[in-house]
Amino acid sequence: MRELQIAFITNSEVRRIMRILSILEREQQFTIVELSERLGISQRTMIKDIQSIKNHFGKSILLVSKYSGFYFEEQDRVTYHKKKEQLLEQEVLFEIVERIFYGERLPIDDLAHQYNYAESTLRRFFSRIQPILTSYGITVTFNPLDFQGSEANIRKFFFDFYYAGEQTPHTIRPPEGLHPMVLQELVGKLGTYELGTGTTVSAFYYHLYITMVRVQQGQLVTLPDWLREIDYQEKDFQLLYALQKRIKKEYGVFLPKKEFSWLHLSIITRRTIHRREREAVFSQRFNQWPEIEQMVASYLSNPFFDQWDTETLKIFMTSFFVSRKINDTISPALNKELVEVTTIVKKNYRNMYDEITAFLESYSHVLSFSSAYFEEIVVSFTMYMGLLLQYYQPKRQVLFLLEGDYLLVQFIRMQARQQLGETHELLFLPLQELTQERLTAQQVDLIVTNYRPYLFEYHLQADYVLMNTMPDANDWARIKYRLNPMTDYLT
Repeated sequence: MRELQIAFITNSEVRRIMRILSILEREQQFTIVELSERLGISQRTMIKDIQSIKNHFGKSILLVSKYSGFYFEEQDRVTYHKKKEQLLEQEVLFEIVERIFYGERLPIDDLAHQYNYAESTLRRFFSRIQPILTSYGITVTFNPLDFQGSEANIRKFFFDFYYAGEQTPHTIRPPEGLHPMVLQELVGKLGTYELGTGTTVSAFYYHLYITMVRVQQGQLVTLPDWLREIDYQEKDFQLLYALQKRIKKEYGVFLPKKEFSWLHLSIITRRTIHRREREAVFSQRFNQWPEIEQMVASYLSNPFFDQWDTETLKIFMTSFFVSRKINDTISPALNKELVEVTTIVKKNYRNMYDEITAFLESYSHVLSFSSAYFEEIVVSFTMYMGLLLQYYQPKRQVLFLLEGDYLLVQFIRMQARQQLGETHELLFLPLQELTQERLTAQQVDLIVTNYRPYLFEYHLQADYVLMNTMPDANDWARIKYRLNPMTDYLT
């Protein structure tokens, strides 16, 4: 479960169980000592919580003790998630957030009476989650109980809480009729985009529904005039704006033109890694910060990129920073990332994260991003660059010289195709072509062999990797590093 949602759980045992399950789902193996230290609870409490998990989830999970610790596995995923939701059915803060979302604003003493809590207890609950709300630039008022702050920040919170979070008994979902309504209204027009977006279908409908609900309550966004005027000229915006009358007819909500611009900007600031032309158009239309291209050029001047298509990388990187500057201009909190995303990036892209942090810090005075969300920008750019470096890595020719049992050799060839086949050209020489002349004439970037005598029998002029007779994960990692040294930044 997302840490954002866990923070709203008032039952301390349920809160601990959800944190434990979040770790178990990712890592599967653990020890009582290690897990209790990570979560800051006693081993006795941890043992009690593990037993509670076993009792509640039953046969939907496998949770057994082994010599190296505990092992966790989901046996029946559907039942498992249903039982997780059951733990949250009585959670008061989830219900109150839902009431705030729908504009049901009541004094805190009335809510305390309805939920049979002391007013001081409800205040304490909200005091505990205030740091989470503060990270979104939001505060709580108690008479009536409501969220206060930039409208963009409040919508960002609701989007993260309901869409980016896990499903709970209190999750808000867009109306089922919203999707067919859009399809009917825009039939024959969808798919012909100039800018496009990397956002998903459900994310779009969450953005739309949140906008509709907030506008219906009289809560409107504020956008810079210059940004709004640029957006109004976009063909993609006009396509979206065509929904205005139909939404008014079907749902009784009149969305002003500015609100459609907000919706459009919320969508198009999610950029892609594979639509080169659209990314170039996006930057051309919206880039008001020439210093971005200077910074990107500086980053790509690193000798590591000598063999790369830097013009393509430049287009995507520029597009990314333009999108983040648009967010920062509307409201810096729009660049906020979930805790889980930050954790994943710091763990899996550690080297690249450190390098990018240092680089962006050196340009912080030029880019002028809000310091409160600087780390989030580093995190998202690190993940984005990780994707680009995988997707656009230079294609190399790899020659395999394999020996061993005939089935083993065929197995290694299959592994090679699985590990490298999508990004590199693989060559397996037949017996009659395995000569010194053929090896000398063959233009390859890397030779891979599991047969050590070949290093002495043939004068290998290309770079080579000697792997184990039966290659393991470390062998494939070494090969990938030789083919693309930038992969070192991805671990």
